[in-house]
Amino acid sequence: MLISKYGNGSEELVREFEGKYGIVLDEDYCKFLVKYNGGDTPNTHVGIRGCSTDLRYLYGINTEESIEDYLQLPVCENMQYLPIGTDSFGNYFVIGLTDDNKGGIYFCDHERGFAVKQIADSFKLFLSKCKSEEIRPRAKETPEEREADLIARGRAHVITDGLREIWKQEYEKYKDMIQEKVIL
Repeated sequence: MLISKYGNGSEELVREFEGKYGIVLDEDYCKFLVKYNGGDTPNTHVGIRGCSTDLRYLYGINTEESIEDYLQLPVCENMQYLPIGTDSFGNYFVIGLTDDNKGGIYFCDHERGFAVKQIADSFKLFLSKCKSEEIRPRAKETPEEREADLIARGRAHVITDGLREIWKQEYEKYKDMIQEKVIL
C-alpha cells in the first residue's frame, strides 16, 4: 500500500494518546503511527472479505486528519473500536480495542445502520490487502502545462473552464504529495 504520510510520530506521542484516552493500541498500529502518523492514501482500493471500497486516508495523532477529530469510539456488542481511517463515502475503518477483538480491523458502513464487519484479523494484514496505484504524473502538472499540451496535440477544442477547474483542483491536491510504500 502507498501512503503520503503526515509526518513522523513518536512513541511518546502514541503513549500520551493511549494514556489520555485510557486505551492500549495494537503493536503494529503503534509502529505505523510512529513511522507515518497517518496519511493520504489516494488511488487505494480495499477489497477484503466482501468489503469493496477505497481508502481515502488513515488518521494520525495531532495531524490534519486526526484520530481525535473522529474519536467517537463506537461500542457494538460490548466491543470498543477506534476509528483509524475512512473511505470517500464517510464510512469508517476501525481497529478493535478490547481483548475479544484487539487489533482486528473492521469496516463500519453507515449506509447500513453503521453495520460493523470484520475485514482483517490484524492491521498488518489489512495493509497487505490494500492495493494502491501511484498518482499519475499528469496530475502534478499545472493547469497551464496541461492546456499547452492539449493545444500542441491539436485538441484545444476540448478545453473548457470546467476542465481547467478540475485540473486546478487536481494540481493543488497532488502537487507536493509524495507516496511511499508502507513497511512496518
